Amino acid sequence: MDPRLRHGTVPFQSHNPYTVVLPQGYKPERAWPLVIALHGMGHSEDLMRRYMSELLGRPWIWVFPRGPHPFEMRQPERIRIGHAWYLYTGDQAELRTSMETATQYLMDLQDLVRKDFPVSESIIVGFSQGGYLAGYVAPHHPERFRGGASIGGRLKHEFLDDAPETAKKQVALAQFHGAKDENVAASLAHEAADKCRELGYEDVEYFEDDEAGHEVSPRLAAALSLWLERLLT
Repeated sequence: MDPRLRHGTVPFQSHNPYTVVLPQGYKPERAWPLVIALHGMGHSEDLMRRYMSELLGRPWIWVFPRGPHPFEMRQPERIRIGHAWYLYTGDQAELRTSMETATQYLMDLQDLVRKDFPVSESIIVGFSQGGYLAGYVAPHHPERFRGGASIGGRLKHEFLDDAPETAKKQVALAQFHGAKDENVAASLAHEAADKCRELGYEDVEYFEDDEAGHEVSPRLAAALSLWLERLLT
């Protein structure tokens, strides 16, 4: 090791936007269920809001945050900035650490929303990369979340070994998937749901759209709506 080398760190602050959609007839005198919806890798909070557009009339507060990691999305016609929730290189230990950092980011977000709006139960859902994270966050924080749902991602059962034991009874998990998904095979998503049941999670659902690919299809969105309604009403 070169004795001349010195290493350090410097903090860098960024401000990441989020969008709140209040339910019709919202009144601050009562507490409302909260649904946090996470976009996919390279996407934005606005795109996730469009995916959930048919569900925004339900009696819940919706929050659409932006992933904290910006990166270049290079396409033939242009370069745009996409957003991600965590960093992935294939190293599972580093992935878990990055997901833990993202989890704290979402805890801070939830605290901000709770300061501004009266919230009862909370559920976190996500598409693709956001789905991986949603299925990680909820079981690790049963004191905050009633459920976690992945759409087109996968319930990361390998990372639930350190989740609180109480989550197995308190947290509902769900996987919504397209049978024609070429990004995450439906067989792997189905297996992950089964693995969560084997771990002892008592409320695990799996719904598959035979015609859908890697997307939030109308059928998947409708199934998600029914699942949310079951948990929140």
